[in-house]
Amino acid sequence: MAAAASGVGVSLWGMRQARAFGEVPKDAQSIMLPPELRAQNILEIFLYGGISQYESFYCVPEYGQADSTGWYAFLNSGEVLSAVNQCGFSGNLTEPFAGDANGKSVHFGPFVMPLRERPDVMQRVRVSITAHDLEPHEGAIPMVLAGRGLGHPALSGLGAHIQRYFLEREPSPGRAPFSYVLMSNEATGLPTDNIRTSVAIGMHPGAARPLGIKVDAAGDLASLLARGSVGPNRAQYDALMNGHIERYQARLRWRGQGDPLRSPRLGELVAASSSIANASAIMNVLEPKYFQKFGASNCGDSVEVDPMTMNLKLATHLLTHPISPARYVCVIDTGLISADGGGGYDTHVENSHTQSRNLSHTLRALLSVVNKPGENDPNKLDLDKTMIVLTTEFGRTPFKQAEGGRNHWPYGFPIVFIGGPVRGTGKGVFGACGPDARATQASTAQENRMAALLALGIWPFAQESYNVSDVPGAATELQGAQFVQQRQLGVQS
Repeated sequence: MAAAASGVGVSLWGMRQARAFGEVPKDAQSIMLPPELRAQNILEIFLYGGISQYESFYCVPEYGQADSTGWYAFLNSGEVLSAVNQCGFSGNLTEPFAGDANGKSVHFGPFVMPLRERPDVMQRVRVSITAHDLEPHEGAIPMVLAGRGLGHPALSGLGAHIQRYFLEREPSPGRAPFSYVLMSNEATGLPTDNIRTSVAIGMHPGAARPLGIKVDAAGDLASLLARGSVGPNRAQYDALMNGHIERYQARLRWRGQGDPLRSPRLGELVAASSSIANASAIMNVLEPKYFQKFGASNCGDSVEVDPMTMNLKLATHLLTHPISPARYVCVIDTGLISADGGGGYDTHVENSHTQSRNLSHTLRALLSVVNKPGENDPNKLDLDKTMIVLTTEFGRTPFKQAEGGRNHWPYGFPIVFIGGPVRGTGKGVFGACGPDARATQASTAQENRMAALLALGIWPFAQESYNVSDVPGAATELQGAQFVQQRQLGVQS
């Protein structure tokens, strides 16, 4: 897709400017992150089901002691201590991290012990307290992954924005995709929860769709990429397909000139046809060893297939590939063991048992592919180059359900940014929740999406992406970008 296919953006300063998607307006270049602070790529881990924040990324120990809510809901009953003992966590149950907007000391809990054991990584962590009002998974997942509600024409996953931006600037024929979404068979077994938002393209062209891969069912993908149905006639097949497409495009051009009119579906067909023709480039990146199944155990529970670790190893390979590195990989985390609510972190009947095992396992697998100080392994993630985003659709209630677990809680919960621009004074917490676990200051889901784009140097304001009104308090695009960089990334422009 040619970079000349530009969109029309409205300048914050009253002038209408024509520019390509994601292009930074000239007047805004001075407030953008300098190149040395930008991330080169993003690894997003979507913690499906809803993290219990009190035992993980946002614990204020002084809240809830009197009425056994928040951190104390399962501490007083002994379930947290039981999970800690089963997992072999050592040290203090909580560890001070940073102050929040209410002036309270935020602690990290025991279920993120693998992260706490990496002080080099802890120095690169920023927590963004987020809030929305959608309690069902079906509505909350699109809101968090796309920053848009169901039915919005611009509903698209982060990977679509990034895929389009880099594809238009690096249109190398036969190159592997810039964006991927990795999941497991279990994730695809949750179709009504709209996890497919991660590959949605909204108003972007078809070529912007990330490549979705089920790591524990890669045999199907390998057979498709091999194109066995056309055998040695691939060149002839591709030429015939292109001929049909070109003739149909000619019929849609006004007087034979310009781009085809009213033809978004045709654009998706062109993108699909191009991807098929370039299947060999994808096969060259997807090495078979990353699809070999293996098991795992954590906190006394064992599984024969560990798709989360498989996905993280493949994600690292894609992001660090020497020839065709990905710019964005999203991994859907449905947990090492199943939660009683359906998967991942959706803990309705019990809380501590599943949350401790799944979160600590994911963090161990993640940190195993992140370079330690002085390591400099090119096949591992460098936090100066890769920003990691831990996303979840909502948190969990501060109180127990009648059945014993925690229900959905979108009214104040953490999204976590690690690495990339987050460094030095950027470490910390934006926003806060009160004793009732409701946010007293919070980010919007849109701001978190914009933060990831800005970390890559992508301007987030366009009809296909986000608006000034998505940033509370902002009156202009310039001001919106500044607010997001300050709030979500801790960078003062």
